Amino acid sequence: MLKEFTEWLLGLVAKVFSSLWDFVEDAAIAVFDGVVSGFVALLTAIPVPEWVQGGLSSVWGGMDSAVLFYASQAGIPQALMVVGAGYSFRFMRKVVTLFQW
Repeated sequence: MLKEFTEWLLGLVAKVFSSLWDFVEDAAIAVFDGVVSGFVALLTAIPVPEWVQGGLSSVWGGMDSAVLFYASQAGIPQALMVVGAGYSFRFMRKVVTLFQW
């Protein structure tokens, strides 16, 4: 009878410590969520610059023709195309795998 009581008491203490640890984890996650939410709110409060709102075409259109020529010769449009293709592939991979990968 004493052995059963001590096993029950040991199991109870283990469950209490397990519950306390789960509470600490949940509290840490809540604090992290608050910090990230505050950071996101701070970033969304920053206004978008005027030259970004027009898109990349307005940036390219406002450049001098000599700059556009050298940017074209340096392969900047092709590099931006490869970066865009990479982002598109990554997004499509996430959509196809239902955001699991």
